[in-house]
Amino acid sequence: MAAQYDHIFVNELAKPEKFTSLGAMGKLNLFSRDRVSHSQKLLAELDSLWKQNEELHSSREAVSLPTREGTYLEFTSGANADLITKSLEDSRKGIRLLNVRIDKSQDSEIVKATVYIPNGQESVFIKKIQEYSNSSKDSVKGNPKNANLVNSIESVCLAILESFWPQEEVNKIPNDTPQWCEVWLKIDDKYNFDSQVSNFLGLLDQHQIRYKGNALSFPERAVLLIWANRQMLNLLVVESDQLAEFRIGQELASYWIDESNIGQTQWAKDLLQRLEVVDTNVTVCILDSGVNNGHILLHPILDDNNCLTVDPLWGTNDESEISRRGHGTLMAGLIAYGNLQKELESQNTAILTHKLCSVKILPKHGQSPTEHWGSITDQAVSRAEIQNSEQVLLFCMAVTSNVDVDKGRPSSWSGAIDQICFAKGENPKLFIISGGNVTDREIWKIYPEGNRLFSVQNPAQAWNALTIGAFTEKIRIEDHIYDKYNRLAPVGGLSPFSSSSSLWENKWPIKPEVLFEGGNLIQIDPNTIDYHTDLELLTTAKNFSFHQFDTINATSAASAQASWLAAKLAYKYPNIWPETIRALIVHSANWPQALLDQFGIRRTSKTDIKDLLRIAGYGVPNIKRTLFSYENGLTFVAQEIIQPFIKENGEYKTNEMHLFDFPWPKELLLSLGAIQVKLRITLSYFIDPSPGAIGWKDKYRYQSHGLRFDLNNVGETEKQFRARINKAAREEDAEKETEAGSARWVIGKKGRDVGSIHSDIWEGNAADIADCNLIAIYPIIGWWRERHNQNKFNSKCRYSLVVSLDTPSEEIPLYSTIATKISIPIEIKTDI
Repeated sequence: MAAQYDHIFVNELAKPEKFTSLGAMGKLNLFSRDRVSHSQKLLAELDSLWKQNEELHSSREAVSLPTREGTYLEFTSGANADLITKSLEDSRKGIRLLNVRIDKSQDSEIVKATVYIPNGQESVFIKKIQEYSNSSKDSVKGNPKNANLVNSIESVCLAILESFWPQEEVNKIPNDTPQWCEVWLKIDDKYNFDSQVSNFLGLLDQHQIRYKGNALSFPERAVLLIWANRQMLNLLVVESDQLAEFRIGQELASYWIDESNIGQTQWAKDLLQRLEVVDTNVTVCILDSGVNNGHILLHPILDDNNCLTVDPLWGTNDESEISRRGHGTLMAGLIAYGNLQKELESQNTAILTHKLCSVKILPKHGQSPTEHWGSITDQAVSRAEIQNSEQVLLFCMAVTSNVDVDKGRPSSWSGAIDQICFAKGENPKLFIISGGNVTDREIWKIYPEGNRLFSVQNPAQAWNALTIGAFTEKIRIEDHIYDKYNRLAPVGGLSPFSSSSSLWENKWPIKPEVLFEGGNLIQIDPNTIDYHTDLELLTTAKNFSFHQFDTINATSAASAQASWLAAKLAYKYPNIWPETIRALIVHSANWPQALLDQFGIRRTSKTDIKDLLRIAGYGVPNIKRTLFSYENGLTFVAQEIIQPFIKENGEYKTNEMHLFDFPWPKELLLSLGAIQVKLRITLSYFIDPSPGAIGWKDKYRYQSHGLRFDLNNVGETEKQFRARINKAAREEDAEKETEAGSARWVIGKKGRDVGSIHSDIWEGNAADIADCNLIAIYPIIGWWRERHNQNKFNSKCRYSLVVSLDTPSEEIPLYSTIATKISIPIEIKTDI
């Protein structure tokens, strides 16, 4: 596993200045070797391995048993040393790196890599080692050829069954009793996917090894579920040339739901015994139908004092005509555990780093008048804050309505949420809201185009909220009777439940901003589309006296998972702002290829990308990258305060811009030359919503202010950059895209500069990006400047700027280069 580091928070890096508009590779950790003796050792090992392999082939052929054509080898590093895994693969010759594992002991780590070598290519590594040992092949500087690779290899052996399993799952390999296991096959994209899978299925049939469902397709991999024990798995290692990995099979939701309550309770108690609830000041407040905290998996983090209600007559229990299954309790299971099913299946300690608070905002019977929704939400927030005055509160609300939805225009409810989030700039809050669900079966029939026609619901159009849509990777169903039926969405595609802002006016925010798992549907025939338990997410049940587990789907499930991730960020970085949490989640998001394919999106077309933003926002967040930086992927975070406007000599003007000169790894980037590097910038801030609906038809009148970012161009000096930014601000307050440098961005200003969070990506040559480390943050017009009678022209606001650099190779030391440059300690972090 690659080392994980904290993001780099930079303080006071911004340089405020007057701004008035007129209307090389790092050192590897390798052992020093005696080239002669080390090469002799490795050559002897390889020679012995080839002989063992030949003997295996001969013995099996003698009794007419099939044997694979190639060889699986396991390469091992020295203790606490690197293994140059990229040099172990040569796809042109069919030599494939299958998996990399870390074998950890108390005081050391050893890297192990499994490699497949086809017949006829056995000499490739022999040649590399011979060249290393031959001094006549040395470089001009006297370095042995292939030195890094050969020095990094401690030993080589034939791969065994354990070589194909993740290190943390080796003790789970089924012995005599078969168990469902995932088998990951290497797929050559040059050949037909189905035929390659079919070949392996033929081998399974030959040995009467059960399998179920269709093969999942991933880049260069296919995944199947097989029912096997150790003997069967060993047989596959001997006979198949297609193996890459084995993993323990993940049970589907129906496995848990179909269990008796006694069985479900045993699973829940097992997890309860493994819980570690840390001392935390982070709490996620669920605004919903109430939560039944008597559930044994919820009570440790949701006490009676935090089961609240807006109206005492409603009570605090999870009761509502809108959701008889108990929507609030279903939400709570995912908000608490993120992936409850994964925690149930694990044998590891489950660390809970946040607590829960529930405020019931739905009456038992009927619904509250529309005009009260904003007030009820405000009251709910106040009750939660009074009860948790010392806590960092995050708010999750998966209650939406199709009432008062008008192509993205603010409603009284969404306006109230914007006010709650902004909190007069004194105590901003993060609201995570579901986008609302497509539940019309007629719209499902024209999926995915139908999702464009169904608007994100009220109040998810709130500018300051993080609005969540849904994608899905769920296609597998336990019951084989469904194998012949299609899943409505492909793996990685838009969930059929996810709403969009495609019909909105272009001036309103991009909604949803990001997608999380929301489940799928099954299509029996063109006119029959239905739900299935296995295509939903496992969570805690409302009626726990009868069953412990239930399922949840759609944007509710997605927003619950987003809230879990937001809470992890709040715990990991104690001084983080709500604006920054929103920024980091958006910043790590990417569009799955399946999503691009199903809407015919070309990444090179800004028009296509602009359309995609209205459907899927910025895509699916990478949880690891949200929480951590890596050696070859680092994230800067700046949290700053700016005063956008000022009154001078009786005139109301824009006041200042901030210029960032980031501590760029310029020399390292220049040394990488044409290697592609991804630079991403995300700017997040909360606006103060307009005090009255009179201005809601005009985006400038609704938002108190706007902020924009720009980056200097290749070869553009700081003086030239400043001049360009001032010119951009003069041209209709920075709403026109400047020609200089616009082509480099994936989204571009016209696509990203709406709402109050802006993100864009530049994927370019490292040498070009080395020259671009100046970022300007500057204001554009808003009602603070225009409504003079409100006396807000001298108000200040906060913003978060997130900047990241990512390179394709794990061996490029971006993080350590920067850490050394700005003198911060390098501490390796673990998952939380």
